[in-house]
Amino acid sequence: MKEAVKKSNKILIIDDEESIRDGCHQILSRKGHHVESTGDAVCGLEMALRDAYDLILLDVRMPKMGGLEILKKLKENSVSAKVIIITGYGTISMAVEAMRQGAFNFLTKPYSAIELKDAVDDAFKEDEGHDVEKDLSVLIGSSDYMKELKDSIKRIAQTDSTVLITGESGTGKELVAQTVHHLSKRADKHFIPVDCSSLVENLMESELFGHLKGAFSGATESREGRFQMANKGTLFLDEISNISLNIQAKLLRVIQEQEVPRVGKSTPEKVDVRLIAATNKDIRSEIETGRFREDLFYRISVVPLNIKPLREHKADILSIALHYLDLYTVKYDSKVRRLSEEAKKSLLSYRWPGNIRELKNTMERLCVLCDHQEVNLSDILYYGQSDGGKAPVADSASGRVTLIDVEKEHIEKALSHFHFQINKTAKFLGIDRKTLRIKMRNYGIKSEP
Repeated sequence: MKEAVKKSNKILIIDDEESIRDGCHQILSRKGHHVESTGDAVCGLEMALRDAYDLILLDVRMPKMGGLEILKKLKENSVSAKVIIITGYGTISMAVEAMRQGAFNFLTKPYSAIELKDAVDDAFKEDEGHDVEKDLSVLIGSSDYMKELKDSIKRIAQTDSTVLITGESGTGKELVAQTVHHLSKRADKHFIPVDCSSLVENLMESELFGHLKGAFSGATESREGRFQMANKGTLFLDEISNISLNIQAKLLRVIQEQEVPRVGKSTPEKVDVRLIAATNKDIRSEIETGRFREDLFYRISVVPLNIKPLREHKADILSIALHYLDLYTVKYDSKVRRLSEEAKKSLLSYRWPGNIRELKNTMERLCVLCDHQEVNLSDILYYGQSDGGKAPVADSASGRVTLIDVEKEHIEKALSHFHFQINKTAKFLGIDRKTLRIKMRNYGIKSEP
């Protein structure tokens, strides 16, 4: 048994079962904790939002409001209390999702007094060091490559060195950057991601470095840039190769001097930022063509980390697929429970040009559109970014022998699921409204049931 905690902590129990509340109250009060409880989810949320508790025991399923919704609101409001989810046997997958959303741990009903005490003791351990394996668990897969990647991340995280993450689109570069941050000594500070490809050219300097009121037309108030927001923490510059040469020169100086030139201010501001950059382009080719500064490249690639495309570590495909299948089965209350052997073979043989992002989207589509428990070959429709884009996967036994048949049925299922709302259906399918309407007209699909 774990050592009893020595300090008294404030604990809130939110559970609509009176027997559960009373049992937890007695056990934890005897250990010296100050315990409050409620069976009303809405009232419990109001109590929790006061941010007066060290720990919250939160039931998943309650009338009026579910535990996951409460957890989401607590995280949105930056409530500091740790959360332990309480779940029944049939909702374990919900508890797993809750932990992905920030819950500390979960207990499965019925649980013993010892299990409750241990879970609470774990939450209140004086050593607040990070659980390395828990932080790494977001990187799904157990292949030799994934083990090497996780080992590299652990080593990189212990330093403050600038990191350049390279890899194709959809390989999970931002997730890797987040993991490095969570395992670093800056984990309790901000992780600020910046998509450099989405920044407007004439506002990029202001977005990165901030500006003073009146520094340019439209600057009605002073504003911090991403560097100031990330002070003491980590700044992640995604698709850094899209930054203009002018901003590259200023970025180089910021990295060298750890000083930020706020627009409209004559003196730079000191910042303490750990920089992680990423790109899906070949930076050396960008340098040769004059689109990227060589001196900046050497500054940001102190520690290079290349993420392999999914087709080069196929041993992880099924682990990742099943992870997202479980996730979206819960999210959409889907009938899907498993993949057929033919479906598994198809997933393993496909090249995944969109990498993990494409695999994730494929699993989400299956959970939304598949109306039976076992996913068959004919249920899968790939939307690749290259290599021919869509891949016909129908088998002759199903009678669906052409890509047209498969796509038509796929669109019909999506329309039905979203109650023939064109905007939502098009967004889900990854196409615009005009393209969807053209396909509907070509396939003879009616615009309403």
